[in-house]
Amino acid sequence: MYSNRPLINQILWRQAARPLKQIFVAIMALVSAIGCETIEQQSASGQVRALSDAEKREVQTLIYDAEDAFANNHLGFTHDGSALTLYRQVLRLDPENAQAQRGVEKIIEHYIALALKAANRFDTATARTLLDRGRQIDPTHPSIAPAEQFIQTIDTSHREVVILRGLTDAKVRATINALVQGVQKTCRFRIFAANDARTRHLYQLLRASFLRNDLNRRPRASSNISTPERLERICQYENA
Repeated sequence: MYSNRPLINQILWRQAARPLKQIFVAIMALVSAIGCETIEQQSASGQVRALSDAEKREVQTLIYDAEDAFANNHLGFTHDGSALTLYRQVLRLDPENAQAQRGVEKIIEHYIALALKAANRFDTATARTLLDRGRQIDPTHPSIAPAEQFIQTIDTSHREVVILRGLTDAKVRATINALVQGVQKTCRFRIFAANDARTRHLYQLLRASFLRNDLNRRPRASSNISTPERLERICQYENA
Protein backbone atom coordinates (compact mmCIF):
# COMPACT_ATOMS: atom_id res chain seq x y z
CA MET A 1 0.00 0.00 0.00
CA TYR A 2 2.79 2.43 0.81
CA SER A 3 5.95 3.17 -1.15
CA ASN A 4 7.59 5.65 1.25
CA ARG A 5 9.85 3.05 2.91
CA PRO A 6 13.15 4.66 1.74
CA LEU A 7 11.99 8.03 3.12
CA ILE A 8 11.05 6.43 6.45
CA ASN A 9 14.43 4.69 6.68
CA GLN A 10 16.15 8.03 6.06
CA ILE A 11 14.19 9.65 8.87
CA LEU A 12 14.93 6.86 11.33
CA TRP A 13 18.65 6.68 10.40
CA ARG A 14 19.16 10.44 10.71
CA GLN A 15 17.07 11.12 13.83
CA ALA A 16 19.89 10.71 16.31
CA ALA A 17 21.76 13.62 14.74
CA ARG A 18 18.82 15.90 14.07
CA PRO A 19 17.12 18.47 16.30
CA LEU A 20 13.79 17.27 17.66
CA LYS A 21 11.93 20.09 15.95
CA GLN A 22 13.26 18.96 12.56
CA ILE A 23 12.25 15.36 13.31
CA PHE A 24 8.75 16.55 14.21
CA VAL A 25 8.45 18.51 10.96
CA ALA A 26 9.78 15.57 8.94
CA ILE A 27 7.23 13.19 10.45
CA MET A 28 4.34 15.56 9.74
CA ALA A 29 5.56 16.05 6.15
CA LEU A 30 5.72 12.29 5.71
CA VAL A 31 2.20 11.89 7.09
CA SER A 32 0.91 14.40 4.53
CA ALA A 33 2.82 12.81 1.65
CA ILE A 34 1.53 9.34 2.46
CA GLY A 35 -2.09 10.46 2.38
CA CYS A 36 -1.70 12.07 -1.04
CA GLU A 37 0.18 9.08 -2.43
CA THR A 38 -2.42 6.64 -1.16
CA ILE A 39 -5.15 8.35 -3.18
CA GLU A 40 -2.97 8.34 -6.30
CA GLN A 41 -2.30 4.63 -5.94
CA GLN A 42 -5.97 3.89 -5.48
CA SER A 43 -6.91 5.85 -8.61
CA ALA A 44 -4.61 3.57 -10.60
CA SER A 45 -6.04 0.35 -9.17
CA GLY A 46 -7.86 -2.29 -11.20
CA GLN A 47 -11.51 -2.69 -12.04
CA VAL A 48 -13.99 -3.29 -9.21
CA ARG A 49 -17.60 -4.43 -9.07
CA ALA A 50 -20.01 -1.74 -10.17
CA LEU A 51 -22.28 -0.50 -7.41
CA SER A 52 -26.02 -0.35 -7.78
CA ASP A 53 -27.72 3.04 -7.59
CA ALA A 54 -28.96 2.20 -4.08
CA GLU A 55 -25.45 1.26 -2.97
CA LYS A 56 -24.03 4.47 -4.42
CA ARG A 57 -26.55 6.50 -2.45
CA GLU A 58 -25.75 4.57 0.73
CA VAL A 59 -22.01 5.07 0.22
CA GLN A 60 -22.43 8.81 -0.27
CA THR A 61 -24.61 9.09 2.83
CA LEU A 62 -22.07 7.16 4.89
CA ILE A 63 -19.25 9.38 3.66
CA TYR A 64 -21.17 12.54 4.56
CA ASP A 65 -21.90 11.12 8.01
CA ALA A 66 -18.25 10.08 8.46
CA GLU A 67 -17.03 13.56 7.54
CA ASP A 68 -19.44 15.10 10.05
CA ALA A 69 -18.26 12.66 12.73
CA PHE A 70 -14.63 13.51 11.99
CA ALA A 71 -15.36 17.25 12.16
CA ASN A 72 -16.96 16.69 15.57
CA ASN A 73 -13.93 14.67 16.76
CA HIS A 74 -16.06 11.53 17.00
CA LEU A 75 -13.38 9.08 15.93
CA GLY A 76 -13.92 6.15 18.31
CA PHE A 77 -13.46 2.47 17.57
CA THR A 78 -16.58 0.97 19.08
CA HIS A 79 -19.28 3.59 18.48
CA ASP A 80 -21.62 2.95 15.56
CA GLY A 81 -21.61 6.59 14.52
CA SER A 82 -17.85 7.14 14.71
CA ALA A 83 -15.90 8.29 11.66
CA LEU A 84 -13.83 5.11 11.62
CA THR A 85 -16.87 2.84 11.78
CA LEU A 86 -18.64 4.74 9.01
CA TYR A 87 -15.61 4.76 6.71
CA ARG A 88 -15.21 1.02 7.27
CA GLN A 89 -18.85 0.51 6.34
CA VAL A 90 -18.15 2.33 3.08
CA LEU A 91 -15.16 0.10 2.39
CA ARG A 92 -17.22 -3.03 2.94
CA LEU A 93 -19.55 -1.83 0.19
CA ASP A 94 -16.86 -0.31 -2.00
CA PRO A 95 -13.37 -1.55 -1.08
CA GLU A 96 -11.66 0.80 -3.55
CA ASN A 97 -13.46 3.96 -2.44
CA ALA A 98 -10.74 6.63 -2.34
CA GLN A 99 -12.68 8.98 -0.06
CA ALA A 100 -13.16 6.33 2.59
CA GLN A 101 -9.56 5.13 2.37
CA ARG A 102 -8.34 8.70 2.68
CA GLY A 103 -10.75 9.22 5.58
CA VAL A 104 -9.19 6.32 7.47
CA GLU A 105 -5.75 7.79 6.70
CA LYS A 106 -6.85 11.14 8.14
CA ILE A 107 -7.93 9.49 11.38
CA ILE A 108 -4.53 7.82 11.74
CA GLU A 109 -2.77 11.10 10.93
CA HIS A 110 -4.91 12.88 13.53
CA TYR A 111 -3.82 10.46 16.25
CA ILE A 112 -0.18 10.74 15.20
CA ALA A 113 -0.33 14.55 15.27
CA LEU A 114 -1.91 14.50 18.74
CA ALA A 115 0.73 12.03 19.91
CA LEU A 116 3.55 14.28 18.72
CA LYS A 117 2.01 17.32 20.40
CA ALA A 118 1.71 15.39 23.67
CA ALA A 119 5.34 14.29 23.37
CA ASN A 120 6.43 17.90 22.87
CA ARG A 121 4.69 18.67 26.17
CA PHE A 122 6.76 15.83 27.70
CA ASP A 123 3.56 13.87 28.29
CA THR A 124 4.90 10.68 26.75
CA ALA A 125 2.33 8.43 28.43
CA THR A 126 -0.49 10.24 26.62
CA ALA A 127 1.60 10.31 23.45
CA ARG A 128 1.95 6.54 23.47
CA THR A 129 -1.76 6.04 24.14
CA LEU A 130 -2.66 8.23 21.16
CA LEU A 131 -0.09 6.56 18.91
CA ASP A 132 -1.47 3.15 19.89
CA ARG A 133 -4.88 4.25 18.64
CA GLY A 134 -3.41 4.96 15.24
CA ARG A 135 -1.51 1.67 15.33
CA GLN A 136 -4.69 -0.27 16.07
CA ILE A 137 -6.22 1.08 12.87
CA ASP A 138 -3.18 0.25 10.74
CA PRO A 139 -0.05 -1.14 12.41
CA THR A 140 1.87 -0.91 9.11
CA HIS A 141 1.34 2.83 8.63
CA PRO A 142 4.78 4.25 7.73
CA SER A 143 4.55 7.19 10.14
CA ILE A 144 4.05 5.00 13.22
CA ALA A 145 7.70 3.96 13.60
CA PRO A 146 9.22 7.49 13.23
CA ALA A 147 6.64 8.89 15.64
CA GLU A 148 7.40 6.14 18.14
CA GLN A 149 11.11 6.90 17.88
CA PHE A 150 10.41 10.60 18.42
CA ILE A 151 8.44 9.80 21.59
CA GLN A 152 11.25 7.54 22.81
CA THR A 153 13.76 10.34 22.21
CA ILE A 154 11.64 12.70 24.28
CA ASP A 155 11.25 10.06 26.97
CA THR A 156 15.01 9.72 27.36
CA SER A 157 15.64 13.45 27.33
CA HIS A 158 16.97 15.26 30.38
CA ARG A 159 15.11 18.46 31.07
CA GLU A 160 16.06 21.26 33.43
CA VAL A 161 13.82 24.28 34.05
CA VAL A 162 14.80 27.58 35.62
CA ILE A 163 12.21 30.20 36.56
CA LEU A 164 13.29 33.72 35.56
CA ARG A 165 10.25 35.61 36.77
CA GLY A 166 11.04 38.29 39.33
CA LEU A 167 14.83 38.12 38.89
CA THR A 168 16.95 41.20 38.28
CA ASP A 169 18.62 41.45 34.89
CA ALA A 170 21.98 40.58 36.44
CA LYS A 171 20.49 37.52 38.10
CA VAL A 172 18.81 36.45 34.85
CA ARG A 173 22.17 36.66 33.07
CA ALA A 174 23.88 34.62 35.81
CA THR A 175 21.11 32.00 35.76
CA ILE A 176 21.29 31.62 32.00
CA ASN A 177 25.07 31.42 32.12
CA ALA A 178 24.90 28.61 34.69
CA LEU A 179 22.50 26.70 32.44
CA VAL A 180 24.77 27.12 29.43
CA GLN A 181 27.97 25.94 31.09
CA GLY A 182 28.91 22.46 29.91
CA VAL A 183 26.05 22.33 27.42
CA GLN A 184 26.41 19.68 24.73
CA LYS A 185 25.53 19.84 21.04
CA THR A 186 22.53 17.59 21.65
CA CYS A 187 20.97 20.18 23.95
CA ARG A 188 18.29 22.64 22.95
CA PHE A 189 16.42 25.37 24.80
CA ARG A 190 12.84 26.54 25.11
CA ILE A 191 12.21 30.16 26.06
CA PHE A 192 8.91 31.12 27.70
CA ALA A 193 7.95 34.77 28.21
CA ALA A 194 4.90 37.03 28.14
CA ASN A 195 5.55 38.58 24.72
CA ASP A 196 7.73 38.38 21.61
CA ALA A 197 9.98 41.25 22.64
CA ARG A 198 10.84 39.52 25.90
CA THR A 199 11.51 36.16 24.24
CA ARG A 200 13.86 37.87 21.76
CA HIS A 201 15.67 39.59 24.63
CA LEU A 202 16.13 36.30 26.47
CA TYR A 203 17.40 34.66 23.30
CA GLN A 204 20.01 37.38 22.91
CA LEU A 205 21.11 36.80 26.51
CA LEU A 206 21.32 33.08 25.77
CA ARG A 207 23.39 33.70 22.65
CA ALA A 208 25.70 36.06 24.54
CA SER A 209 26.21 33.37 27.17
CA PHE A 210 27.19 30.89 24.45
CA LEU A 211 29.86 33.31 23.27
CA ARG A 212 31.16 33.88 26.81
CA ASN A 213 31.51 30.13 27.22
CA ASP A 214 33.41 29.79 23.92
CA LEU A 215 30.56 27.90 22.25
CA ASN A 216 31.00 28.91 18.64
CA ARG A 217 27.50 28.03 17.51
CA ARG A 218 24.05 29.49 17.75
CA PRO A 219 21.88 28.07 20.54
CA ARG A 220 19.08 25.83 19.32
CA ALA A 221 16.06 27.45 20.90
CA SER A 222 12.33 27.86 20.39
CA SER A 223 10.20 30.70 21.74
CA ASN A 224 6.83 30.35 23.40
CA ILE A 225 4.40 32.98 24.67
CA SER A 226 3.67 31.68 28.15
CA THR A 227 4.11 32.51 31.81
CA PRO A 228 5.78 32.25 34.22
CA GLU A 229 8.90 33.45 32.47
CA ARG A 230 11.31 30.53 32.32
CA LEU A 231 14.02 28.78 30.36
CA GLU A 232 14.20 25.05 29.69
CA ARG A 233 17.24 23.05 28.69
CA ILE A 234 16.53 19.70 27.06
CA CYS A 235 19.37 17.31 26.24
CA GLN A 236 19.61 13.87 24.72
CA TYR A 237 22.61 11.91 25.89
CA GLU A 238 24.05 8.97 23.98
CA ASN A 239 24.09 6.75 27.07
CA ALA A 240 20.48 7.57 28.01
